[in-house]
Amino acid sequence: MPPPSAQALPALLSRVRHLLPPSLPKSAAYILPACTLTALGHPNLLGPLFLHVTGHNAPSSQQPAAAAQLPPAETRTISLHLRDMLLKEWTLIGIPPVVTAVSSLGRAEQEAGLFPSDAPTTFDNPNWNAPPATSSPPPPSQDAPVLGPQTTLSPRYSSNPSDPTLSLAPGTPTTTRGAAHLHRLYQHHLPPILRTWASHEADFRWLEESVIYGLFLSDHSVLSDVETSLVTASAILAGSGLKAPTLWHLRGLRRLGLERGEVEAVVRVVGECAVWAGG
Repeated sequence: MPPPSAQALPALLSRVRHLLPPSLPKSAAYILPACTLTALGHPNLLGPLFLHVTGHNAPSSQQPAAAAQLPPAETRTISLHLRDMLLKEWTLIGIPPVVTAVSSLGRAEQEAGLFPSDAPTTFDNPNWNAPPATSSPPPPSQDAPVLGPQTTLSPRYSSNPSDPTLSLAPGTPTTTRGAAHLHRLYQHHLPPILRTWASHEADFRWLEESVIYGLFLSDHSVLSDVETSLVTASAILAGSGLKAPTLWHLRGLRRLGLERGEVEAVVRVVGECAVWAGG
């Protein structure tokens, strides 16, 4: 079966919008297909998907007329949403498809001429930008490779030796936040799951509480808790299909306040994307 074509994305995205109830976040209409297609092994579709959603795709006789271009601020928000989706999704499906997807997204933005003045920075948003450096960085080593201009690291990932914010040791703020969100999603189901890890529990509990949840899945500074759970549920359902983890995260959506019909719509969208992609 030939791989899915980017030219067929508009029809898929239209179908997704039709399936989703208006009570779900508006962003679900692009987060769910973007996350699902990446998990299904089609990360190169992320760039074309972004261009279509924002109305920046080039006109083509083989595609429906492009939607009106979104304002720059909304286009940037969608770009940042997709970036945060990938920063979370790698914990669920692995790094190779995610770095391929972010390359697709970056190329699409460059080809469309988006954000040219923002090349050295993350974007002009105090919530997503690290503060300016107070001193000049040391000159690079002569042996260091030249990688070109770097973007500004988001403050949630930047720290200094006297700031414990990013410490991943048990009991630190990041780990405490991760543990709290983990319990919020799993509730009384969590202790029995942890017990199955037997002699390996301490290390894997640290991994879950400090890294996967602490550093990534409990960080809701860009994607909300519900949007983040849309990422986890769709990535697991599409990427592995494992029954128990899928049920845990669909149940987690309910515990975040979604109605049963809304969760069922999420599952239908993932299934629709899988059928479209030949999965």
